[in-house]
Parts: sequence; structure tokens; C-alpha cells
Amino acid sequence: MKQTLPVSADEFIDLLLDAVCLVDRDSRFLFVSEAGERIFGYRPDEMVGRFVLEFVHPDDRDKTVGAIGELLSGEEKPLFENRYLRKDGAVAHIMWSARWSEKDQVRVAVARDITQQKHAESLQKDLYARLEYMAHHDPLTNVPNRALLLDRFGIALARAQRATTRLAVLYLDLNNFKQINDSYGHAVGDELLIRVAKRLQRCVRESDTVSRVGGDEFVVVVDGTVTGDDVDAVRQKIVLSLARPFKLDGGITLTCSPSIGVAVYPDDGVDYETLIHHADSSMYVSKRERTGLTR
Repeated sequence: MKQTLPVSADEFIDLLLDAVCLVDRDSRFLFVSEAGERIFGYRPDEMVGRFVLEFVHPDDRDKTVGAIGELLSGEEKPLFENRYLRKDGAVAHIMWSARWSEKDQVRVAVARDITQQKHAESLQKDLYARLEYMAHHDPLTNVPNRALLLDRFGIALARAQRATTRLAVLYLDLNNFKQINDSYGHAVGDELLIRVAKRLQRCVRESDTVSRVGGDEFVVVVDGTVTGDDVDAVRQKIVLSLARPFKLDGGITLTCSPSIGVAVYPDDGVDYETLIHHADSSMYVSKRERTGLTR
């Protein structure tokens, strides 16, 4: 049994939170309900007679034209989204439910304002990206932490295995960092670590990885084909870079030198633990030779 309304739709259509719109074949508004002013920022009489694309965000006009063509060919659009420019210049995100009435030669469309939802989704996405970044980067220096280092090393190792190439792992620490912390305080020590991390990143390629693995210890993974000369060149570049004085806040100028150990895949190992152990041991050999310390 067909249902009938006891009142005319005109009596309650303006009570709807969504805007009801009628549009002709040429995409001119014929009717916009009262909710349109809240959604679009224009009074209904300011929109009637004007073309739809006058209000659509420029970046969304092409896809809107495409959707209109699909509607005219008989397709329904229950969840089409685009952006409109409100009268005050703000951007409104709209979800449309629309169909073309061949009998009446009008497009019937219901517009729902999803701007707040989109903003919430954007904030959620930004928060997730920030949490993801924090989970994989050292909070002090912003270089990759151990978790991201292991991930990147795994990718580099798989690539080296497929291409039968080599990669190098450099393990380094700062020889006089404890004395700097004791003499100047942890704030100065932290600032020095930040500056050291930046210099290390400038010593390698974007495809390589610089990671802080704890305290004043850093690991550098040099990806791709690596010869002995390549490794020596990177190590020397790091030594020379860190040898330049660091001018810190408060007029403090410091110098520091690194002890660096190296391990090369596959010569010194075929997995991360073996290579990092070899590089760590090699670093302490370098430190003993420099300072006469025993481990």
C-alpha cells in the first residue's frame, strides 16, 4: 500500500538539517532549501538561477563535471563528495546524494555538511602520523631510532642479497662526551648531540641511515655497493666533520672526536646482530688505540 503524507512536503522540508536542491540540465540551481544558507553561506535566493560550478572549489570542478555527466546518463550518486566555497571564503566539505529525474528534467540532490567530520579525520590523521614518527625517531635528535634502524637495515640487507652487493655498518661514539656532560651539564650535552646528528646526516646520502641507538652512540648504515675505499671515505668525512668546533648556545664552543668501528656485509657477517657486534668491537679497538683504554 502506497503511503501518503498528510501535509505538503513544502511545510517541513525547511526543517531538515540537510539542504535539498533541484538543479536543471544545464546545472543551474532551481531550488535550494533553507538549510542551504547554513551549509553554503548563501541565502537560497542568492543561489537560485546560478550555475553549480560557480560555488564549487576550483580543485573539485573537474570531478564534479564528471559526476554530473554520470548522473545525466542515469547513474545515481549516493555518496559523492566535493568542496564548496562559502560566501565568507571558508571551504565546506559536502556529501551529496543525487539522482537525475528524466521525467521532471531536474537533478534532485541532498547536501550534507561533513566539514567538521573532515576536520576531525584530518586531525586524527595528523595525530597518527605524529605518533608513528615518534615511535620511529629519537626524541632528542629526530634521527631514526633503533626500531626504524632495524627496519631500514632489513630493507638494505635484502637489496644487497638480491643484487649481490655489499653494505657497511658504522658504529661510533664521542670520545669526550662524558667529560662535556660533567663540565657543562646535560642541556649542553643534549644540544651537542643534536648538532652531531645533523652533521652525520650531511656526511651520507639520503639512501643511507643515521640512527642514535643510545647516549652518545650512533649507527650509520651505508647502503648500496660499498668498497673499502667507499667506507674509508665515509669514515674520514665523519671524522673531519665532527672535528670542526661546535658553537653552541650561551657562547660555548666545543670540539669532540669520534671513535668509529666498521663492519661490512658479507665479509664481517650476514645479519644485523653479527655486523653490529663486529662494528662495536671494532669501535672499541679504535678507542683503545686512541686513548689506551681497556674495555
